[in-house]
Amino acid sequence: MAGGREFTSKRVKISAQLQVRIPSELYNRYGFGNEAECVATPTGVEFRPLKSAAEQSADLLQQLVAEGYSGDDLIEEFRLRVADEIEGPQYDDMDYEE
Repeated sequence: MAGGREFTSKRVKISAQLQVRIPSELYNRYGFGNEAECVATPTGVEFRPLKSAAEQSADLLQQLVAEGYSGDDLIEEFRLRVADEIEGPQYDDMDYEE
């Protein structure tokens, strides 16, 4: 921390290769690793540390339980949504025009 004060924003440079350096204090504070999620917001761009696979799975399970899934239905919906994340949505039931 510069001068004992915590900062919430800092001016950073964007390289010719469009790379941005995250200040080390923020990198450490928020637990960044080798990759980050880049999110478009109404006012600009936000970088967020990526969650581990275990954290993502736990978040998804909590969401599914909140949506009312349980038992075998919970397992099946979890598998479908994880497959959608990995492989993209499945479109087998769509009508295609030729």
